[in-house]
Amino acid sequence: MNGARRILRTSAASLLLFGCVQTSPPPVFESISPRQSALESAYDRAKWRWIRNPDGRALLMHTVLEKCFVDPQPPLALNDPGFTLKRHDRMIGGTRYEVVTAFEKRQFWEAVYVRPGSKAPILGVYAEGQCQREAEDILTAYESGLAKK
Repeated sequence: MNGARRILRTSAASLLLFGCVQTSPPPVFESISPRQSALESAYDRAKWRWIRNPDGRALLMHTVLEKCFVDPQPPLALNDPGFTLKRHDRMIGGTRYEVVTAFEKRQFWEAVYVRPGSKAPILGVYAEGQCQREAEDILTAYESGLAKK
């Protein structure tokens, strides 16, 4: 019986301590002035704004869609052992892009778009669905701008 009381006291103390632990606040994104990138003239400023991610990267954040971020200079180093990569081609604005999509377990992590002939990816998007379609609209506008030149 004495052992059972000790376990109950320890459990109660643990619960009290755990209840007092503060959770960290969500990251705060710092607004920054527009960055020069290949996509500078392609994104709609009414839909996107520049922010600095807590890790220091400059990203475009969608003004309406929650948790919708685009990286105009994404790293292609998606070789983390926890990622599963899927590759496919996608026609965007008359140009065939290679899309490398990273999943952590089965959850979408990032899609990176590589334009033919480019050494570096042109865009990374951190949410699928409508956010990914909005990011592809940026690429469509980018391709349209290149066609006019």
